[in-house]
Amino acid sequence: MRWMPLIALAGCLLVQPALAQTDTPPSKPGKTPTALPTPKAEPENPGAYAKPVAPKNEGPSAADVGPAQQHFVRASTTDDLDQTQNADNASLINHEKVALDKRIKIPLIHDVQNDGPNAHNENAALQYEVTYLNWGAVTQEQFMARRGHYFTITWANHGPKADFTARFEYREVKSKEIVRTLTQDMPGISGTTRSYFAVVDQAYQAYGPVVSWRFSILKGDTVVAQTRSFIW
Repeated sequence: MRWMPLIALAGCLLVQPALAQTDTPPSKPGKTPTALPTPKAEPENPGAYAKPVAPKNEGPSAADVGPAQQHFVRASTTDDLDQTQNADNASLINHEKVALDKRIKIPLIHDVQNDGPNAHNENAALQYEVTYLNWGAVTQEQFMARRGHYFTITWANHGPKADFTARFEYREVKSKEIVRTLTQDMPGISGTTRSYFAVVDQAYQAYGPVVSWRFSILKGDTVVAQTRSFIW
């Protein structure tokens, strides 16, 4: 029995070296890099991405003349007064062919002056027309481009269907005796139709509204119907 403590002590001494051999030494901390690696650019590939889509315009652009003005033959820019085709009344005496046709009638000349948001406030019908002419305008430039003097001319051909030319000659307040001309081709007319003319934008701002006018319907080079303002 006295040998038991010695045997136990010897067993403990043999187990400790075996346990010591199985323990792994702690790992050493890694070195901190002093510089980052050089970044590499993405290889070029033009077909990899779609082209950017241009944003849509919000509202009408400055070039938009509006739905009503698209019907009108418009005079919108200024011109050289010295180069105007008819400088005075004497130049109106020309020798064009005139053969009035009783089957062609011009029953109605309707004009409206769009001269700002307060125009024709006293007349609801005319105010409605001004509102229609300004429809689609958002910016001040677009409203100014729509200001002007508009003419809607109703006429009828009660004869055979034919091709005509509608001609509108006019004088403006500030340009006095200067006569300007707008024309509109009217093919295949039979029955009642309309012609539309307008003096707008820069031309209207520079020379003012129309003060006198003459409307003619031509078949080829011959005037077949004509009407005019009282002071023409």
